[in-house]
Amino acid sequence: MDTLPLHPYRTVTELEASYRSAHRPVERSRWHILWLKAKGYPPRQIADATGYNRNTISTLVRRYNQHGPEAVRDKRQDNHSDPALTPDQQRQLSEALMETPPRGGVWTSGTAQAYIYEHFAVAITEVCAWGYLKRLGFSVQLPRPRHHLAADPDVQAAFKKK
Repeated sequence: MDTLPLHPYRTVTELEASYRSAHRPVERSRWHILWLKAKGYPPRQIADATGYNRNTISTLVRRYNQHGPEAVRDKRQDNHSDPALTPDQQRQLSEALMETPPRGGVWTSGTAQAYIYEHFAVAITEVCAWGYLKRLGFSVQLPRPRHHLAADPDVQAAFKKK
């Protein structure tokens, strides 16, 4: 049984208003947990209603009690870093993506990663390269996989419905 009381930084009505007006999903869930806790719900019912486990709920309540409403804030929004490529490099990459890759084939995360390293001397991961492809409005182009036992086109044509 959880006996950890909730510090009254906000009233039940204010907690509900914070829950209903939150724009970020993580913050909305946290306000929901605190609102239910303030209404007297036990941890098991809060867990059932929100999908969070009892440890997460207890941790949030402790953080809220120590730091107040600031503890609810989703701090991931503060994770800003400078982009790996300058706007000019992104423009050059976008122009290159309109053409066939230097080694032929199609643009993939790996080919974009290699191009960025070779032309801009910037080492990025394939995931980051994929992000640039998406950000610049391109999709990763991979040929559709073909089953290794697939029939040749002539055999397939013989079985097509007319």
